[in-house]
Amino acid sequence: MIRLKQDEFINKNREAWNEVTPIHISHRREEAKFFKRGGSTLDHFELKLLPDLREKKVGHLCCNCGQDTLSIANLGAKCVGFDFSGAAISEARRLSADSGIKVEFVESNVLDIPHEFYKKFDLIYISKGVLVWFPEIKQLIKSASKLLHKGGKLFLYDQHPFIHLFDSDQDGDLVVKFDYFKESPNKYKGLDYVGGTEYDALPNYQFMVRLSDVLNGISESGMKLDLFKEYDHSMFQQFPGMIKCEDGLFRFPKEPGKTSIPMMMALMATLL
Repeated sequence: MIRLKQDEFINKNREAWNEVTPIHISHRREEAKFFKRGGSTLDHFELKLLPDLREKKVGHLCCNCGQDTLSIANLGAKCVGFDFSGAAISEARRLSADSGIKVEFVESNVLDIPHEFYKKFDLIYISKGVLVWFPEIKQLIKSASKLLHKGGKLFLYDQHPFIHLFDSDQDGDLVVKFDYFKESPNKYKGLDYVGGTEYDALPNYQFMVRLSDVLNGISESGMKLDLFKEYDHSMFQQFPGMIKCEDGLFRFPKEPGKTSIPMMMALMATLL
């Protein structure tokens, strides 16, 4: 069993993200021009669920290099992105400057965001691969709630907890491998999901996500759940046999005798 304190996990994961960020940048070209032309990295499910954000103040937690933040800004929002990786924040600031899209990026542990940002936002955005990095998801949701003014909304779009139970066997079939109620993290090496580069990576630590922690975190933070949706697509080719569809998302082919499983989820909640 891995025995580290929460701050130690955060520090080690920060080091892993700082390490991989230059590798991610090396695979990406012309991003600033893409956003300057009004480009967006948000998929159509997100765009359908998000409210009108013109002139709204949006805080983006775990913004990484800011691609989604700049996409939200292109919807007319006034954005602030928060992330604990100094390397990622530096790249986000460069993309903002080079694209001419005004966004503030703040280097901060998202569980301990400066008080000056409390009650400042109309919407807090959390999306795509965020939840697995937190041993206590309730802390993340509580941190998000502190940033919202009364009536402000939390939008979350991420992998469904159900999918973290599975791995694929040698035949490509899904098998249950992981313990849903495991408290300690799983240890991994390598974070280059952009180019698939193999490198002598620092370790990173990811936690199981439990749906009850997400939903209870919302109610315990003084928010009301407005909607909850589940989807059969993934944001990447997570398992063998998945195919990239016309909308750019990945799914298992619809075949007789094959069952569907939830792979992504979205929710919206309002601070009371």
